[in-house]
Amino acid sequence: MKFFAQKTDGGKNKGKIALCCRVLEVSWQRFYPYLSRQNRPWKYQGLADTMQEIRDEDVCNDTYG
Repeated sequence: MKFFAQKTDGGKNKGKIALCCRVLEVSWQRFYPYLSRQNRPWKYQGLADTMQEIRDEDVCNDTYG
């Protein structure tokens, strides 16, 4: 959807929206709610940041995998 939003100038270019919806088989009803929430922070961002910090603290993490 992010690519879709960029190609339609954030929903401003109506002709491209119609074409992209047909090609990608995405409805307008799914696209416009995405535009309204695309700049909101992810609801699990705090958890993801904490997990990243824990992973970075592990001294043996570079030997995993």
